[in-house]
Amino acid sequence: MTRQIGPIVEILMQRVRQSGGLAVSENQAVSIYSLCEQITNLSTKRVTESSTVTIPKEKLIFPFRVLLPNAIGIKRITESGREILRARSINDLSSYDIGWFRSISGTRFESWTQIGFDLLVLYPGSAAATTVDIEYVKLLTHHTDFAASYNIDSELPSEDVEIALSLAEIILLKRFRLLTTIKSKFTELKKLLLQRGIKI
Repeated sequence: MTRQIGPIVEILMQRVRQSGGLAVSENQAVSIYSLCEQITNLSTKRVTESSTVTIPKEKLIFPFRVLLPNAIGIKRITESGREILRARSINDLSSYDIGWFRSISGTRFESWTQIGFDLLVLYPGSAAATTVDIEYVKLLTHHTDFAASYNIDSELPSEDVEIALSLAEIILLKRFRLLTTIKSKFTELKKLLLQRGIKI
């Protein structure tokens, strides 16, 4: 069951006031909550999209957010229905092949890794242009207008809304320097994350 942005943000503003915070504008609250939805999805990786991407020949490193502007992380890559193995880091590629960055004559991709939030490495570079299917973690919409977003459904699964809501509450309480209250809110958020099986 999806939840709408407006009522979620109203709960956020009510919680902040009840915890001793000052009133916060609706537009500011919806903006902060939306950013917390993005952070939550980056952690849980539950809202994803897929896209077929053409990979030029003899290229290994790509700024994948240029190819996929809505992507904030890559979850899985397949080529002709075959899943390509994910390397944990560049070091893994170096352990396998010290000259991986010069390997540009492959007939199929064997491994991939993500560097930071922007770069994708596909190894070895293909000798011919090819396509891959990329499943990626979606960058959720950043809402800044409370009235316009009131009846829009949150993109997060309903079980993750509470995580984003708790995080937004902590950020607003920090703004009002309610440090004693924040400590208990962090404890509640930690419990919530552990219940959802999310590593801290």
